[in-house]
Amino acid sequence: MWRYKSPIGNIYIKRLSDGSYGMEHNGTVWEACDTPETEADNVYMQCTGCSDWDSLDTRKINVPRDLSEWEKI
Repeated sequence: MWRYKSPIGNIYIKRLSDGSYGMEHNGTVWEACDTPETEADNVYMQCTGCSDWDSLDTRKINVPRDLSEWEKI
């Protein structure tokens, strides 16, 4: 599991029961991808389905560009 401490709270990428990787925020899994790298890219590109994140103005914050910049927990 990986964590990004974002301005909207913790965002996690975690492995789901079906083997895919999901983006979780506030207890809701917003989407799932085949790899955690793809999921991290979707968070960076703000195309997750989570309106709190996708609509956030990220120009002045440090958003992880790829999974290597997430905290592995």
